[in-house]
Amino acid sequence: MRSIRRRLTLGLALALCVLWGAGGFALYLTMRAQLLSEFDGGLEATAQALVALTSEDQGAVEMDFQPAVMPAFSRAQEPDYFQMWLPDGSTLLRSPSLGNATLRGAFGSLQVPTVANVALPDGGAGRAIGIAFVPRIDEEAPPRRAGDPAPLVKLVLARHRASLDHRLDLLATAILLVGVGTAVATVLLVALMVGRGLRPLDALASRAASIDAGALDVRFPTMGMPAELRPICERLNELLGRLQASFARERMFSSDVAHELRTPIAELRAASETALRWPEDRAATARALQDAVEIAVQMESITAGLLALARCESGLQAVVRERVDIATLLDVVWRPMAERAREKRLGASWDVPDGAACVGDPALLRLLLTNLLFNAVEYSPPDTTLRCQATVAGDRCAVTVSNQTHDVTADDLPHLFDRFWRKDASRTGARSGLGLALAKAFAEAMGMEIKAELPAPAILALTVTARP
Repeated sequence: MRSIRRRLTLGLALALCVLWGAGGFALYLTMRAQLLSEFDGGLEATAQALVALTSEDQGAVEMDFQPAVMPAFSRAQEPDYFQMWLPDGSTLLRSPSLGNATLRGAFGSLQVPTVANVALPDGGAGRAIGIAFVPRIDEEAPPRRAGDPAPLVKLVLARHRASLDHRLDLLATAILLVGVGTAVATVLLVALMVGRGLRPLDALASRAASIDAGALDVRFPTMGMPAELRPICERLNELLGRLQASFARERMFSSDVAHELRTPIAELRAASETALRWPEDRAATARALQDAVEIAVQMESITAGLLALARCESGLQAVVRERVDIATLLDVVWRPMAERAREKRLGASWDVPDGAACVGDPALLRLLLTNLLFNAVEYSPPDTTLRCQATVAGDRCAVTVSNQTHDVTADDLPHLFDRFWRKDASRTGARSGLGLALAKAFAEAMGMEIKAELPAPAILALTVTARP
């Protein structure tokens, strides 16, 4: 989180600093261009004044320059300079500040003069404007004769640019200082805003760090969370709910396994100790060994059921899809249970249309129906009737096994397919409580659906639905 905050802060601060730097540089260039334009405008105005003082009288060019009127050309500190040339290249007039020195520069027109940086005679830096122009004709002079060429006079005016450079330096310094201050303020502000923005994420990370296997009941708050984090909190809460339920099932499963195996292990130990204590009593030893075999078979059944559940739930159970005739399969499954049904004086009613079939794994489907019928036989009260009905509707085939029951309620229906669940909380009897859990696992492995209902009082119906 700190690394993300640091990178985010530095990235945003750098981006804002770059933007400010680009804006500051653009501002400096704009202000520099404006100051240069003002400076050059002053040069051009002075040059235009000098041009206005120049006139022609019958080919002779003269300039009415008065130093007192333009003291800038005579002052001792940073004076202005100008030099004017006649068409033959001779100098018409120099400013007093120029002395015997000569100005250099390019020449433009009155409309588009040429301005450039130059080195001044006193060694200072300056800017000069160069103009080539035709002097006006003196008012008292006769007009120029036809065919006489107009004299082209050249003028260079130069001025120290120290004041301009000073203003530019002040501008650059001000922009730089403001930029540095803004950059520092930006970094601090971005760090503050990023910290505030990531505070909910920090809280989320802290709460997530506090969750372990013993604190799966913790939930992430969604109220007050930013809209971007709210879906994450909701998904995490859903995940924690699933984990909590899964851990609860695993704890219950471990407890159930220990509870289920404790009794047969104790019985097996008792039978073995009996056989060892009275080895000379062959009848007692035989009974103990017979009991041990029955207990081992019971434990083997529990182990086999758990392994089958594990294979189905992990997706490792191989499934073969074939068309299975329902009537034939039910006849094979019912045959071993018929004797137990007669012992309990149970009647059996079959309602299976000819040709009713479904697509599934024959072995898994046989085990599934075996568990359903076995559950119906074992839990039906004596002198009652169990029913098996197969229906085909459209593209679906359903097999329903129903029997009377005296203790199953609507509240029990969600638990019927749980591992090791029995209505009797003391779990007496030899049945392990894995039959319906295995039936559900086999159905899901084949892509089928199994559900429990109470269609009438004291009637439990278990229905398996599959595609034909």
